[in-house]
Amino acid sequence: MKNWMVALGGVLGYFGLIFLYTLGAYLVVRSPPWFRFLFGFSSLSILAGLLARIFHWAPLSRILFAESVLIGGVLLFALYRAFFSKKPDEGEVDEPPQEARSGKPDAKGKAILSFGGAEEDLPEDSSVMEEIRELLAANLSVLVYGPTGSGKTSRVLMECLRKEPSGSDGRSILLIACSDGMEDYDLLNRPIPVSPAEKALSLRAMAIAHPDVRIGALSHLFGDWERAEGPLRSAFRRAARGERLAVVFDELNRSSTSAMNLILKAMDPVLGHYELFDFTTGEHLASPLDRLVFCATCNMGDGYGQTRELDWSLLDRFPGVVFMDYDARLEKQMLMDLGVPPDLAGRMVHVALALREAHRTGNLAAPLSTRHLKNWGRLVADGADPENIAPCLWVNRLVSHDRLGFPDKDQVHGIREVLGRTFRGGRKS
Repeated sequence: MKNWMVALGGVLGYFGLIFLYTLGAYLVVRSPPWFRFLFGFSSLSILAGLLARIFHWAPLSRILFAESVLIGGVLLFALYRAFFSKKPDEGEVDEPPQEARSGKPDAKGKAILSFGGAEEDLPEDSSVMEEIRELLAANLSVLVYGPTGSGKTSRVLMECLRKEPSGSDGRSILLIACSDGMEDYDLLNRPIPVSPAEKALSLRAMAIAHPDVRIGALSHLFGDWERAEGPLRSAFRRAARGERLAVVFDELNRSSTSAMNLILKAMDPVLGHYELFDFTTGEHLASPLDRLVFCATCNMGDGYGQTRELDWSLLDRFPGVVFMDYDARLEKQMLMDLGVPPDLAGRMVHVALALREAHRTGNLAAPLSTRHLKNWGRLVADGADPENIAPCLWVNRLVSHDRLGFPDKDQVHGIREVLGRTFRGGRKS
């Protein structure tokens, strides 16, 4: 019985030792370096003592004495390193890495790129505006796609619609902002809630018009919702009355599948006219082809959330499909219109170009869009320092974040390098 208990105790002790050692190894990863050093040296000392005991290299008393001296000395050394080693002062700033002092980026801070300083370095793509203008002049529908915030709608599409040849009648612009919650009936007759005050006013007016009917019976005629004419139905109705319109679907591939199916049917020419079937009322609305032109903007690619892939049949409804990138010269002119000096505007555009190239090569999570460049320019035009105000506006928008939401320090450092070299290095545009 005694031998059985000893064997059981040995087995349980063995598994307990394995469990404790595994737990210690797991905790050691999150421990400071001095504790990891102590843990590793103590483990090796115990292992050496066990081997010496098994192979009878020395008596047990000497083995225990040697282990005590070694582990005790290492423990004292580790405690000294932990509590008495020199620590940086609380206000002391760590010295930047060698890559930062030499002006070279580290592994993740590759946003620092070489870029020229002359006016000719700014790329220009005026052919995009000319292509869109020619398509619209020929009354052909056009789809414009490109990176986010490149000014597809506000800076190009809307301007081209307003700058038609002087001999033609102007078009009215109907902008439809697409979203994931927009369904097909929202484009036809969208439901809107009726407030209690509106219901009370309508009930009072009907009671005055029909005094012989009880108010309780009239109240059953009113619901909590009423219908309002949707934008696509409104466009067809106005076109049928002779008005020329340009229907612009902003962020087309963010709309729901049912909405895109309705748009596809509305853009399909039937016997020389466009036709829209309003299933909420059962009406058919028709418009001549020269009265309506459809335009759309969208972001294509896997890097955009809450977007859908455009069906090939819907793409086929657009005779013109144009890619639009950021227009650096247009952006510089935009900053100058806001009141930014030309030299400073050129530097700001060069920063945007460098960070966009870093995004294309995978070193930043997002590019500096025209939208944020414009907001940056407004504050700089009001007297803000471009280097100091940038972290408050868009720096954290461009960098990656870990699972806890902390920004990537290397990417932030790379962006600050770009800002420092541009605005403190004396480069001119």
